[in-house]
Parts: sequence; C-alpha cells; structure tokens
Amino acid sequence: MRIDCHLHTNRLSCCSLIPPERACELAVSRGLDALLLTEHNQYWEMETLATLQAGHPGIKLYSGVEIAMAEGYHLVAIGPQLFRGMVPFLTLGQLKALARDHREDLFLFVAHAFRYDPTPLPTLPKILTFCDGLEMSSINILRGHVVNNGTPMLPDNHALYQQHLLHYNLTPVFNTDGHDEAAVGSIANDLEVSTLPADEVALAHLFKTTCPECFQNQELLADHPLLGSRG
Repeated sequence: MRIDCHLHTNRLSCCSLIPPERACELAVSRGLDALLLTEHNQYWEMETLATLQAGHPGIKLYSGVEIAMAEGYHLVAIGPQLFRGMVPFLTLGQLKALARDHREDLFLFVAHAFRYDPTPLPTLPKILTFCDGLEMSSINILRGHVVNNGTPMLPDNHALYQQHLLHYNLTPVFNTDGHDEAAVGSIANDLEVSTLPADEVALAHLFKTTCPECFQNQELLADHPLLGSRG
C-alpha cells in the first residue's frame, strides 16, 4: 500500500492549488493506492468524500485533518473525526479532551516540526509525548534544506528529526504536504498490507502497528519548483 497522508486540496484549504478531482487523477497515474486528505483545521464531510470516492474508484480516499496548535506546531490526525466545522486552532489540553474517548483509535503525527526553526520550542516535548508519529519528509521539510540528492532525498536537519524520532519512540511518516499538482505522488508511505484499510480508524491502527518505508519519486522531486535550488 502506497499512501500520502498529508495532502491539501483547494476545496477546503485556501493555500492549495489542487482541485480534489485532479489530485485523485494524478495519484492514480503516479502509482498511489490511497490518499488521506488533510485540510487545514477541518475534515471532509463523509458524504462529500463518498461522492469524490465514487468518481475515482482507482484510489482509496480517507479524511484526516491538519490541526494548528496554540503551542506552535501542526498535528495531523488519522482516525475518528474529533470535531465538526472549522476550528482555527486548539491547545494541547483541548485536543486531549477531544481525543480522550478515541485515543486508541487515533494516530497523531507532528508535521514539519523543524521547517522554519531548528530550535525546538519549549512546548515540543509535551506535543511529542502525546503523539504517535513524526513526519520525516515532505516538500515543506525539504524545500530550502536539501543536502542529499540521493535516495531518499534528505534535508540538512535530518539528524534533528531522527534524534526526536528515536528519543520519543515515534513512528516515522513520509508525505508530500502537497499544495500543487507537482507534489502529488512524489513522497509517500509504503506499508505491507493484504487489503487496504476499510476506514480511517483501520488506517490509524495500521500506522500504530506498522512502520512504513519511505517512498520518493526522484523525477517528480527533481522537477518540483520548490526544490529547484537544492543545497
């Protein structure tokens, strides 16, 4: 199973340039088996997602969310929907309250933790202690930071990500954090499965019990406009 668990569409994320239909088409043509749509601070309604799914049977679709935390970090949630509508940001305490009855069915990972600043905020230990995974690669992690153009392509602060991954015993996660067509299919998680998870809860359990391998399409990454000037 090859899945991107961090992708934004222009249906619900104003920063994205990708129509959801186009994201599905590109994902299929570029070899993905599944997509987790993670809009900023809101979930896809399940009926709307089902309509999109019906039009694109070649890709399995799931609804997640990227949550802006008051503590200064962004978390991606996989599993049951924790809230309805738009939530501008949450404190860690509020998120814990929302997740209290669902924690076993919820997989949380920190997105692009050191994208802008290599110095962790004082809030990061509490965030990582509560989470299950750490995003290790994405377009936003690599942009302006690439030092290894091999396979996989790594950022110059990879050791910092690796240090926190190991210290907090987290699952590594690999995604595009895609906001444009060029990103779709360039980075993903490879997991050994017999069948695709039936829903978001099953997907969360898969990530809780399986460590994915990093997939990178080097041609797509080489052509991505945000990675054009690589260190």
